[in-house]
Amino acid sequence: MMMANSPLADIWQKLFDSRAETLQYLRPLDEESAAYRVRPDSWSVKDHVVHLSAVEDSVTHFAHRILLEDCPISPLCYDLAFSQDAWNNRAVAEKANISWREIFANLHEVRQEFFALLERIPENALNRVGAHPIWGNPVTLASVLRVPYRHERAHRDEIVALCARQINRN
Repeated sequence: MMMANSPLADIWQKLFDSRAETLQYLRPLDEESAAYRVRPDSWSVKDHVVHLSAVEDSVTHFAHRILLEDCPISPLCYDLAFSQDAWNNRAVAEKANISWREIFANLHEVRQEFFALLERIPENALNRVGAHPIWGNPVTLASVLRVPYRHERAHRDEIVALCARQINRN
């Protein structure tokens, strides 16, 4: 059970608030609007949402490992040719043919899985550590749990800009 002034309660609230703000921009979008690209090589809102889901799913899996293993090392740490851009683009490309409605539903499902994880984390586990090429070496479980809302904030700015451009083009 989370206490009101705990780091877990703070993380939970920031996740909730961040998603509520993001959904204000996503809910009104239809398939065409979500797929709109400023340039052929740029990401659409749909791509940003696919990416948010992929990263949050990755965070969930790594957080589980931190809970279950002593100092887990992400397999990405062993990949000398690891490229964050390549990982991001691959994750987006894998879902390129999925509908906006399915992508939007997946965003919700991934967040629910993350909330389910948070419910099982004891406060004393927040200082457990692991190693990840992007999130840190070492990185605490508490830091990993903060990745989704911090990451979402940056992508929300991109989503807002894309939504504004669509309004201006219509």
